[in-house]
Amino acid sequence: MQPARWKLTLIACAAASCAAQAQMTAPSDAGQLPASAQPAATQPAEAPPPETEEPAARAWRLPPMRVSGTLAYDMRAVRSGGEPSSIANVLTGTIGTTTYLYAPWLALVNGSLGLSTSVTHSGAGALGAPFDDSGPHERLRTRENFITGDGRLDLFPRSRFPAEIHFSRQDSRTDTGLATPIQFQRQNIGMSARYRPESGLYNLAGAYDHRTQSGFGFRSKQDSLSADFNTHWKANELALGGAFNRAVTEALDDDSRFSSLVARHTYSPSNALSVNSTANLTRTEQRGFGDADLQVLQLASVGLYHPERSPLTLTGSVRGLVLRDQTFDAQTDSVSGTVGANYEVNSNLRVTANGGLTTTHSGNGQSTFFAGALGANYQGDSLEYRGIRYDWFASGTVGTSVADSGVAGSTHEQSLGLQVGHSANRSWALSPRSSLGLSASQSLSAAFINGNEDQGSGFGLGDVKTLLNSVALTWQQSGEGKTGFARASYSDSMELGGGDARFQLFNFQVSGNFELGYGRSLTADLTYQRTHQRAGDLPGLRDPITGAVLRTRTSGVSGEIAFHQNQLFGVRRLQFVSRVRLAQDVLRQPGQLLSIPDRETRLWENRLDWSIGRLTTQVELRMSQIDGRRVDSLWLRVQRNFGD
Repeated sequence: MQPARWKLTLIACAAASCAAQAQMTAPSDAGQLPASAQPAATQPAEAPPPETEEPAARAWRLPPMRVSGTLAYDMRAVRSGGEPSSIANVLTGTIGTTTYLYAPWLALVNGSLGLSTSVTHSGAGALGAPFDDSGPHERLRTRENFITGDGRLDLFPRSRFPAEIHFSRQDSRTDTGLATPIQFQRQNIGMSARYRPESGLYNLAGAYDHRTQSGFGFRSKQDSLSADFNTHWKANELALGGAFNRAVTEALDDDSRFSSLVARHTYSPSNALSVNSTANLTRTEQRGFGDADLQVLQLASVGLYHPERSPLTLTGSVRGLVLRDQTFDAQTDSVSGTVGANYEVNSNLRVTANGGLTTTHSGNGQSTFFAGALGANYQGDSLEYRGIRYDWFASGTVGTSVADSGVAGSTHEQSLGLQVGHSANRSWALSPRSSLGLSASQSLSAAFINGNEDQGSGFGLGDVKTLLNSVALTWQQSGEGKTGFARASYSDSMELGGGDARFQLFNFQVSGNFELGYGRSLTADLTYQRTHQRAGDLPGLRDPITGAVLRTRTSGVSGEIAFHQNQLFGVRRLQFVSRVRLAQDVLRQPGQLLSIPDRETRLWENRLDWSIGRLTTQVELRMSQIDGRRVDSLWLRVQRNFGD
């Protein structure tokens, strides 16, 4: 079509449209027109042709993004026993963002990326020779570029089936959260998902993580997989869980694995009755450094029946155990059951009865053990005299047991246990919010045991008398910016007659948050413990070489104390933190990757933080002990923040 015809056509269409609108909007003096006289614009018309372009409201738009970044310089000097000193200079630039895809209900995205360059100066001992600070030495210079960062993608975060994928890569030279002078890298990639139906009848969850930890001369990795399911109906609750963990240390050729399946069921038809059942299957494998393969299957069911306002309480349990040691090709099976009753005669007197039967089968044969007891406990009424509260109690138990070990025969024992004790407590109010308490207690217990074998030859196992003395001093405070608790206790348990064994324990614990003035505070959670044990004078308990009585003494301290000071020397935003952390024991679980910071048994950290606008400065001095080796470090960081 020619352009002139296009113009004439457009003009005609516009004129017709204007005429139709004028007829529709003009006032009608003669009333409403008949249907035959209605203008054509009011009659149903054919649908217009589809538009060739999507409306602007439906167009894909770039979601808003929050962008932030940092530029940081780090200097770290490290000195470790038996190794050369080193100084590292690190320059790091990071950028981070938070946004969503299409809409916040679809996916949330956040992450950061860091680029670092490091220049390290160290002595020649870094290659294996010892480093001597006293004389001249050759210095080594190394340069390295590395990447750090993290990311997370949350899919359908507000739905019944959310899922997420996460990734992180950290380096001890740039991450203050790792808080260790040892140079190493950590990486983690994983995912998790949950599902809940619209009815809410059950829940499903699963997760997987792959972690690596590497440094100079070592590399470790861990894989973790877990799944959970729980549901409920009427008076029942059921939970199922499974987990698998594997940790591998390549330098030590150490491979440990731990697998578990757990099922828990609770049945509570009323407030008076509840039954809890558990099935647990675990397998612990150790390869490389000390091979081991242990499989354990446990089944347990515990029931409690206690009607409301009834003095009677009934309990019962059934347990089963299957233990297989593949390393030594050994197996042990055990089944046991117990029943018990507790009757409150009055507010002072309580009577108990219980019995149990256990059957064990192993490679050596089968054995059966039965035990039953009947006891009573009387708690006297408290007495008050000049602020001192005095309590006393007495209890007694009569029991019998039968052990049948098959070929070795059976053994019968009868026992009588008596115990009497008393205690005194005194409290002083130091202020409206603090108090000091002193308590002391003493108890005397005696056990008389007599037994005979099935051959009829009686033998007496004698009697054991034990005197226990204890004293404790407790201080408590709450409110007014101070919440604290401190307790010092001492207990002494000694055997009267016979072997004269003795056990002494001193324990001191302090915890709380204490405001020491404007901007100063002290937080503490510290425990100190000291023990002294004397085995006794019986021949079998003496040293086999010298014949002397065995004595052992142990002491240990664990916990953390931290001092915080704001506006140090009156300088605004200048903060000082001094922290002391002590760990008596570092436990390693099978299949778990123990982080290097968690291996510190001693730590004294002093840190200064100063911020001026977007500029922050950190100075940190650390003295620590890792794997029995002392490591000292000085860390300086200057960082400029950008963006949101």
